[in-house]
Amino acid sequence: MAAGNEDMTGKAVDGIVTHGHGNRFTVYADGRYYSCQVRKKIKFKTDQTTPVAVGDDVRISIIDDREGVVEEVRPRRSVLSRPVVDRETTEHVLAANIDALIIVVSTKEPQFKPGVIDRFLIAAHLGGLHPAIVVNKIDLGLDPETREAIDVYRQLGHDLFLTSALDGFGLEELRGLLRTHRSILAGHSGVGKSTLLNRLLPGTDQPTREVSVVTGRGKHTTSSIQMFHLADGGYVIDSPGVKVLGLWQVDKAGLASCFPEMLTYMERCRFPRCRHLQEPDCAVKEAVEKGDISRLRYNSYCQIYSSLECENRTG
Repeated sequence: MAAGNEDMTGKAVDGIVTHGHGNRFTVYADGRYYSCQVRKKIKFKTDQTTPVAVGDDVRISIIDDREGVVEEVRPRRSVLSRPVVDRETTEHVLAANIDALIIVVSTKEPQFKPGVIDRFLIAAHLGGLHPAIVVNKIDLGLDPETREAIDVYRQLGHDLFLTSALDGFGLEELRGLLRTHRSILAGHSGVGKSTLLNRLLPGTDQPTREVSVVTGRGKHTTSSIQMFHLADGGYVIDSPGVKVLGLWQVDKAGLASCFPEMLTYMERCRFPRCRHLQEPDCAVKEAVEKGDISRLRYNSYCQIYSSLECENRTG
């Protein structure tokens, strides 16, 4: 809390944007939360579609003990972005100034999907974020295919946590990572992000829902992005579940470079612009056949490549 009963009216202080709701933003500054409007000059001085985002470091002028005005947005150190829906050439910043992307998937309900992990790994690579993978709902069991995929990601060197938000299994290890970072929890609806957050932050009471029995998919519960301060250090952002993560500033030619295990082999391909699909003498495909590159990861590469082709045709 601010010291004593000091009148802060009119003072300018630094803060962090913790929540956006319509044209107003919640800013944590000087030990308090302020509901803030944004100066029009900020919107006019930038060509970004997201001039203010959760995680932004800002300077605000205090109006009273509850309200303020965002006067300045500091330069962003990192971003997690996606294309605006139906406008693939326009960037939407989901969160700013984070350094860790916590990719949450579930073993079942909804089913474990490596392709989702790979899309978020690419987003982390492009955004300069440290990725970590959380496989939640292990109380529902791990089938052989999921165990194999977990081994693949561990061999790639990624931090990977097995958790059960239901009984708290594995959360202490996860806390150890979160307390030293500004992190965002990301993944499909229904994988348990909000339930994990409720475990990590007792009293948060983020709403949760069951997976649809009709579609087998999660229902959206978190409707907006919000940042929370962890009691023992660090910040964590809860994000709405996404059905498909559109990849910002990824083209077909540069996709393979987002798969680090392919880089060494790409140099040995017969064709300099090899797509690593049907081309002859492709060193990447040969490495897949020999088991030097995971077939699971290669299949993800092919599927994402195909999806980028579709986006280019419709964009």
